[in-house]
Amino acid sequence: MGKKLERVMKGDRSATSATSHDTSDVDGNKSPEPYSCTGDFEADYTELCNRAGLMEIPKVVPRPHRPGPPPPPDPKEKVEEPTSPVPSEQEEPPPTTYTTSDKFDYFKPKVQVELEKPEDKKSMTEVYIRGWKVDQKYIDIFKQCFPAADKLHTIDFWNVGLTDNTLAQFAAVASQCLNLRTVKLDGNPVPGEGFHQLIGEDSMIVSMSLRSCKITDKGAELIGKALSTAKTRNQSLCALNLNSNMITDAGACYIANGLRMNRTLLVLSIANNAIGDEAAKKFGEVLSRFSLTHEEVVERRKVLSEKGAPDVRRSPISRRAESRDRPGSQSSRSQLDKSMAKSGRASSKAKKDKKEDDKKGKGKDDKWKKEPQRGASKANSLGFTSELQTETLGKASKGKGRQSGGKKGQGAGSITEAETPDILEIINPLLEEAERVDGELLIPGNRALINLNISRNRIGEAGLKSLLKGIQYQITLTTLGSRSGGTGLMRLSVQKNSFPLNHESYLKMQELMMTRDPLYKPPSKTPDEESTSQATGS
Repeated sequence: MGKKLERVMKGDRSATSATSHDTSDVDGNKSPEPYSCTGDFEADYTELCNRAGLMEIPKVVPRPHRPGPPPPPDPKEKVEEPTSPVPSEQEEPPPTTYTTSDKFDYFKPKVQVELEKPEDKKSMTEVYIRGWKVDQKYIDIFKQCFPAADKLHTIDFWNVGLTDNTLAQFAAVASQCLNLRTVKLDGNPVPGEGFHQLIGEDSMIVSMSLRSCKITDKGAELIGKALSTAKTRNQSLCALNLNSNMITDAGACYIANGLRMNRTLLVLSIANNAIGDEAAKKFGEVLSRFSLTHEEVVERRKVLSEKGAPDVRRSPISRRAESRDRPGSQSSRSQLDKSMAKSGRASSKAKKDKKEDDKKGKGKDDKWKKEPQRGASKANSLGFTSELQTETLGKASKGKGRQSGGKKGQGAGSITEAETPDILEIINPLLEEAERVDGELLIPGNRALINLNISRNRIGEAGLKSLLKGIQYQITLTTLGSRSGGTGLMRLSVQKNSFPLNHESYLKMQELMMTRDPLYKPPSKTPDEESTSQATGS
């Protein structure tokens, strides 16, 4: 009897263990379905945090704003004066200049968002995270949330403890956000200083702020090379803020070299660093005119050979200078000969086609094509570049297309050509007019930069004089009517450096820059001055 009971117990145990093993296998084979973001950041973020197993999830809240001014009183409404004095025990009205929050609620981690339409959860345009660590788990969540937000254009991560790995992944996420234009990573010192990954050649970021990130000359070199080299250049970044870092003369020189071939950056701030006279001289050289390096000369010849001699506008000085240079190699000559031969064959073929069309009676329909050809020959005689030719011819063809659009017998090609917008290309700085002086090839400097802030540094009198020469050179080019490369600096901040405020060069610089400032307003005349001016005029 005892042996039978033991056998039954063993059978039950084996059966239960087998069933439990089978159920565990079934549960283990089941994998959670991947979550596809819907564009609602709050819902997607919460769901992904729950799936990641996060215990405390920072809330998504609207970004707080200062209360607006109270509405003006209605003049038609009569205000009744109180007959009895107001008791002192009455509660004071809430403040109107700031908002209050619950105890310790201000210090809790939050994700502040800005919505284009408060009622539409999918209209998030800005994200702000302040003062709490964004580690790998949150980066993995943002990888899925941010690209799904179609209207996201601003990301502000202040003091979030980024590392080299999370910064590289954030740069990859930023490249996937199609409408992202502003990135602020203030207060995030990263050991590798890989902030240049955000402003590569294919980047679409327009404004970037890296204040108080402890960027040294190493990071400044990477950023300068990301702005431009002889072969590559960033064509989207317009504003860069490197305020309050650890950049010295060496790093600032790298950034100045980045401005040599960059014609997109408009605003640059490197205030409150350790920049001295050497970097100031480099900026003055880049702003006026500078000599091309060997690598830049080689790249210039390559670009010129690809475009061909007729497509480049050169001054007589540059032609004489280039004639003294060493002759081109056999390969470049053969390439030019091939291109000229191809153009000759194309022109002869076009003449034959034109004769055949005239014989068939199509000359009247294609009569409008003769006008751009005359314009092109005139542009070639005046020495315009190929970009200006295409722009002029495009406008001429558009006008003809609009005039003849209502007539019968016009093909579909004329309509599409009339509706096609002009595409303006950024001219390569290597194609600008060059002048050879003492065996060096000089080209005009950067005149696209309009705002430069180098205040609170260590610039002395020598650096100040170099900056003044650069400004004077830009003003001279502007007065001569040369605006092809830009208007030049309109605002320059050099306060709180190592020179006295009553220095002659500083006073002259302030006088020159005062009239170039777009916000400058001349002082209003006093009544006595107006009367004297009227008297002298009469």
